[in-house]
Amino acid sequence: MISVIMLTFNREKYVSNMIEDILGQSCSDFEYIIVNNGSTDGTEELLAEYARLDKRIKVLKTEGAQSIGRGRNLGLRNAEGELIAFVDDDDRAAPDFLEFLVALLRDNDADISMCGASEGNGETRSPQCIFDEKMVLTGEEALRLLLGRKYIRAGMPTKLYRREILERFPFEEGCKNEDIHTQYKYLAASKTVAIHGVDKYYITRHGGNVSGFTSNAEKWDAQTMREYLTAFRNRTEFVKEYAPDTYELALYSEWSFMISMIEKIDRFQLLDCEGVGREIAAVLRKYRYEFLNMPQIKGFERVWVEKYIGF
Repeated sequence: MISVIMLTFNREKYVSNMIEDILGQSCSDFEYIIVNNGSTDGTEELLAEYARLDKRIKVLKTEGAQSIGRGRNLGLRNAEGELIAFVDDDDRAAPDFLEFLVALLRDNDADISMCGASEGNGETRSPQCIFDEKMVLTGEEALRLLLGRKYIRAGMPTKLYRREILERFPFEEGCKNEDIHTQYKYLAASKTVAIHGVDKYYITRHGGNVSGFTSNAEKWDAQTMREYLTAFRNRTEFVKEYAPDTYELALYSEWSFMISMIEKIDRFQLLDCEGVGREIAAVLRKYRYEFLNMPQIKGFERVWVEKYIGF
């Protein structure tokens, strides 16, 4: 019924924790697809032993290290489940993580269900996306929450998807952060999205996180910033065509991200990103009047526009 997909690369130190968490789930009707993304440490041998001991595990192997999107597409092509969940190899999942998401999805006839999450370094725990409300939304309502950075994050873990939603929009393979290119499409394509922010997933933060820049702004680099700018530009155009009532919010979200990047470049002296900052400033200068008159704009964003773009 369920396919759990996990990509792993040189995480011998962490991966056993997540494997044990998934194998110990309170519901047992699942397959566990683990994509070994070119690991060169002891991960391959570790996975082989787990697969020998539990037939629910299916190990796939890429030729060398590939992008996250390519690895996830490989896992999805080999999945047999009606419902798909993604977990990361250095995180942790509560014993009823899958059971909770399945019940939430089926009780509300949803296309996507989501739980809450906390994060820390393995010893600490702080809320990342935890809230008391249980919400049953249309896809466009959920899209608005993502654009407004409320309750929904772009990351793939913490969510359960009906397979057909994912198959409509394969992961981008030529990028570093695949989720920002697709998550909004999954939401927009859904008839119903069910969310309950109960803490069922733990995100481990450490020096090797691909998405480390999201919690440490000093790790932004020009390539990552350009990828986000491209993804958000494409997102705005997608929303304009498929959810026109939400277009203004998507445009605000794009411009809000842009001015926040200029502020980060200045505050953290991100020398590698200065060229990107000048390009962003040129775009915002062109649309300054429209941005300043958007009903969604925040006071601090007006201050940043005055400081970096001018009135």
